[in-house]
Amino acid sequence: MRRFFLTVSAFALATGAFAESDLATDSDLFALEFGSRLQDALRENDWWAAIDYAEVIAKNYPESPFAQETDFLIGEAFYHLGQLELANEYFSSYLNHSVAPSHFEETMRLKFSVAEAFRLGEKKPLFGSHKLPKILSAEEDALQIYDEVISALPHNEIAAKALLGKAELQSKAEDYKPSLETLDLLIRRFPKQTFAAQGFLQKSHVYLLQAQEGSSDPTLLGLADINLRKFRLAFPREEGLVQTENDLAAIQEIFAEHLMKTGRFFQKTKKIPAAKLYYIKVTAHFPKTKAATEAQERLSCLKEA
Repeated sequence: MRRFFLTVSAFALATGAFAESDLATDSDLFALEFGSRLQDALRENDWWAAIDYAEVIAKNYPESPFAQETDFLIGEAFYHLGQLELANEYFSSYLNHSVAPSHFEETMRLKFSVAEAFRLGEKKPLFGSHKLPKILSAEEDALQIYDEVISALPHNEIAAKALLGKAELQSKAEDYKPSLETLDLLIRRFPKQTFAAQGFLQKSHVYLLQAQEGSSDPTLLGLADINLRKFRLAFPREEGLVQTENDLAAIQEIFAEHLMKTGRFFQKTKKIPAAKLYYIKVTAHFPKTKAATEAQERLSCLKEA
């Protein structure tokens, strides 16, 4: 019955079935009627009906108080329908066309939820159509939304979560320097909160990723060590310290193994003095690594030879 009323009323408005004087007189009543039906649809989680009613209000009653909220309500409906790209578009439209949006923080939280879903693998549909399969990556969209949240609510905890999500996507894309810069911003803005602890931990993961991918940056090990020291100083009882220590140990093992490879090569090619030099470097700079144990054994064998 509601959908019938909506269709007939919208058709009448579009075709001029009502006299002009009637429209002038009854406009507010129609707006109230559609507004009431819109609220009923929202309460009943009838999201498609809510979208229909909101679109009619926005088109035919733009001066109505309900019209100021239609973009937000349509976005909310699309969000609940799982049409996240469309939801984000309407949320952005709501913020861009409202001088003082009454749902500002709620909108930003919903946009953040959209970004999180995109970060975790939710796809976008082809050509932005809800009728087509979702196969397109939305990680770039997530990064853009994170930036909006960080800018709009810079000292809110949601901004801290957005910084963490942004840094994760950046490191996933192998944009390691921007990722570390994002985490540094997080630590500066929230120095005493657990978000900063997460930032230190995530930085150590980024350093480890760089080492695992064969980075030859000589400052990498030192930066990872400084990160651990700062983490320990700021959060001496934080559980994440253990994982950060493990990350640093793994980086040290990688660097030690690089030296060992060169030492083995020189030993294999009978350049014993050069081989010894590398083995000594390993034992001196990375004494707690497995590579150091092997280096010491090789030095002992070379001494006996």
